[in-house]
Amino acid sequence: MEKRYWNEYQKAIADDHYFYERSCIRQTFFPGSEAAFLNILRNDLGKDIYDSSHQHTCTGIGYHSDVVPFETTMTIVARLFSLMTEKGYENYVPSCVTSFGVMTEIIEKWNENPLLLEQARELLRKATGREFDKPKNIAHPSDIIYKFREELKKKMKYQLVNRFTGKPLRVVEHVGCHYAKIFPERGVGNAEFPYVLAGMIESWGGEVVDYPERRHCCHEMPQL
Repeated sequence: MEKRYWNEYQKAIADDHYFYERSCIRQTFFPGSEAAFLNILRNDLGKDIYDSSHQHTCTGIGYHSDVVPFETTMTIVARLFSLMTEKGYENYVPSCVTSFGVMTEIIEKWNENPLLLEQARELLRKATGREFDKPKNIAHPSDIIYKFREELKKKMKYQLVNRFTGKPLRVVEHVGCHYAKIFPERGVGNAEFPYVLAGMIESWGGEVVDYPERRHCCHEMPQL
């Protein structure tokens, strides 16, 4: 019974053949994180992941700040999807958790209202002459690492274990609300039981430390 209940909090994550979208925030402040992710997928897991040089921002921060209108964001997302379609991929991996939220939201709106999808196609044609298909699967990089966490464990030089005592390292984690809360069913464990990072910690020998702000938005965190 418990296993069936937990299955409701899982998500489909593609096995291979990914189209990667870089993050304007991560590649500016933490470029090594994107390089590390691509290296892990290609060299440690042997996966096919395409990194396009023609990508651009999703407008996420501007969209959520009501600076960029929905129609503009929808068209920009459509162009990003057209790059994926052009290269023959169907599985989309947005590096940024805000892009993950924006794209999930727009696809949901397209599914609910096919007229919006046609509007996006028409706007993209007028602006660029390009066409696009919706991704069959959207996964954040953390989803993919989570999916292959046991396989990666076998390749790791170090585990999340104190090398002097052999005890698990106590680790805190925080899952972005753009991943877990906008469309909870699209995240592993969703907003109730966020597990995408906790699953990695536990698989790699660590102990997850729960704390009151674990499920809060980062803007709700107390200022210390």
